[in-house]
Amino acid sequence: MDSSSEHPVWSRNLHTARTVRGWDPLRLAQETAYAVGRGAAETPRSLVRRVRDWEAGRYGPGEHYLLPLARVLDVHPEDLAVGARAKRVEADRIRATSAHLVSLDGTPDGTDLVPAAVLAARTARTAARSGASPDVVSAAAEALQVAGWLAFDADEHGLARRLTSASIVTARAGGDRGGELFALAQLAMHDAHEHRPSQAHQVCEHVLDQKLSPRLACLFELRLARAHGQSNTPVRALATLRRARSRFREGAGDHDPPWTWWIVDSELTCHEAMIHVDDGRWDRAQELFASAREHCPPHHPRGPLIYAVHQLHALVRLRAWAAAQEVLTTAVVPLVGQVRSGRVDAVLARTARLGAEASAPAPFRELMRVAVAAAR
Repeated sequence: MDSSSEHPVWSRNLHTARTVRGWDPLRLAQETAYAVGRGAAETPRSLVRRVRDWEAGRYGPGEHYLLPLARVLDVHPEDLAVGARAKRVEADRIRATSAHLVSLDGTPDGTDLVPAAVLAARTARTAARSGASPDVVSAAAEALQVAGWLAFDADEHGLARRLTSASIVTARAGGDRGGELFALAQLAMHDAHEHRPSQAHQVCEHVLDQKLSPRLACLFELRLARAHGQSNTPVRALATLRRARSRFREGAGDHDPPWTWWIVDSELTCHEAMIHVDDGRWDRAQELFASAREHCPPHHPRGPLIYAVHQLHALVRLRAWAAAQEVLTTAVVPLVGQVRSGRVDAVLARTARLGAEASAPAPFRELMRVAVAAAR
């Protein structure tokens, strides 16, 4: 049997469970007939044809065979069920895969999650196309968003943009407004990273015209502030950031999506620092990056390293070698091998080149080499 994603999930589950045991269709038919017992309406040999039809996805096991099949294959009955139950199982599996990828994100064990995430997202998107339930479509949108985030953090920006855009389209098709907003926020973040302020502005203005909770409004005001900063309007950018802070102080609501957990005060401070970076005010930027490091909450493990490498870059721009070496020694080198991030690697590489071009002191250049090597 071809176990490609063109077959229904229950038929793929059946085929996999059988082959894992090293059974051929006849052996499965025999075991199933024995499990059914005296109520079996077919002989094992006549049941073989039915097993092959099930695995081909022509129709699914009826109630008469579903529980005996699950028992002999040691799987949950829902794994072999047709219809709504199978769709719930499919959505749960897609979400479990996404959750596992997120749990590895940034850890030393998650060195290169992008290929696995892309494969999972494409498989989920295929499942979402074939008359899937809204729950499966929503799970597929989440898988695409997670893959887009991982590609973004790995510095694979073309791929990240395609996956995030696909997540928006998929969430919208499934009526998942929360998923669509998450992916739109991610797209605006990507626009800011690639210095596309007009595109980020369009996304944020579109969303901010809708009714949002204070926490969601804060998120899109943050993205809009970056767009203003990159459009050479720093005064407007900082005014928008102040508005975002005001929204943040209103607190999280009971109905805010769980993914808004990362909107913390240190992130707002980091965004303010980035606005000063865009304005060329490296002195103020490095102060704010230092403040973000100091106030980063413990549940934000990637934050301290990201803030530190950006502060380091700002200090090198200022030729403040002593302060830069202190940040490198105390905040970058101890963390750089523990948190995997292509974005961090890219900032470190740029900072090392800048230090070499500026004839930085030899001890600093050597320590930079250590940091860059540890990040790889």
